[in-house]
Amino acid sequence: MRVLYGLLFFLLFLPVWSQDKIVEEFPEVFVRAAEEQKSVIFIFDHPNCGWCRVFDNYHASPEVKEILDPEYLIQKIDISESESGKELWEHYNFVEVPAWRIYSSDKELISDGREENGEQIGYPLSPDSMDAYIKVIKDSSRHINKKQLDVLREKIVYCDEHF
Repeated sequence: MRVLYGLLFFLLFLPVWSQDKIVEEFPEVFVRAAEEQKSVIFIFDHPNCGWCRVFDNYHASPEVKEILDPEYLIQKIDISESESGKELWEHYNFVEVPAWRIYSSDKELISDGREENGEQIGYPLSPDSMDAYIKVIKDSSRHINKKQLDVLREKIVYCDEHF
């Protein structure tokens, strides 16, 4: 009987023990995401990071906002101001900023912000990282079409050319 109670206890609390650290750190973001039926893009950032500002400008551009806002919440995590942000950044073994992770509103990891070969995407500069970023957006969105994906891709190139 003790074994049965132990097993029941283990199974009951397994979801709490196995919960992703970012889910634990930002529960209010997931509440909002669930209410709005959106996924969440967590972007690790640093004030002295030039590519972080380019990524900010990319997400702030009207064309990109029009496409991404209906599908995603964007939550920035400043690794210089927030000790927990820096701990999360280190926990996920990121090596530079910007870095990002995408989660569904039900707290499931959609993308760890890495290419298939394990390389961190960050700001998607190279053709491979750009393809990986666009693929993640395509696969994780419900309503973004090819034309909108092309706009997202064009805006990345535009930001890169004007940095």
